[in-house]
Amino acid sequence: MTTYQTTDAPRKLQPAALRELSGYASEVLSPAGRIEDAPPLAGAGVHLSITLSAFNALLTPAEGAKDIDRLADAEHALDHLHRTTNYVRGHLVASVSEAEREARHQGLVDSCREEGLAVVASLTAELAFDPGRRVTVRLTDGDAYQSVRIEEEGQPVRTWRLSGRDRLELHHGMHEIGRIIWLMLRAEEGR
Repeated sequence: MTTYQTTDAPRKLQPAALRELSGYASEVLSPAGRIEDAPPLAGAGVHLSITLSAFNALLTPAEGAKDIDRLADAEHALDHLHRTTNYVRGHLVASVSEAEREARHQGLVDSCREEGLAVVASLTAELAFDPGRRVTVRLTDGDAYQSVRIEEEGQPVRTWRLSGRDRLELHHGMHEIGRIIWLMLRAEEGR
């Protein structure tokens, strides 16, 4: 793990400085994302700009804003931050071979196991759609979450191969599930 040190004294986050940064980011990043067939990183820049603006709104809420409004502002910021990461994943899929991505993912899984962290071996979820329609989805580490098994009443079992970007997102999601449960177990054990 890399540790960074600074000689600057800690100071509070300055709303005016963040407002200036979000304005600058909008001027610099947003136009590139509007061109036709913009590359993934240009799209990431647009959503990063929106995230900074939304973060600014969280830091300086409108006068009289209710907690539910602040929650909506926070969800807006998180949604655009998530979109930023999706575009970055799209960039990675375009620039890194599938074999290298798989090796990296396997390395992360091995590293987590060596450190005693949880690794999601499989996940089964039931998705609810319109009334009465339910689909069971199963992912396993047997094929590094490359495919998803779909079971739905009245339909044959289907297996779909996931795109590279979707798999990167799933890898991240599975890692987060493992991390959250691991932290809960540690807290329960009093560590």
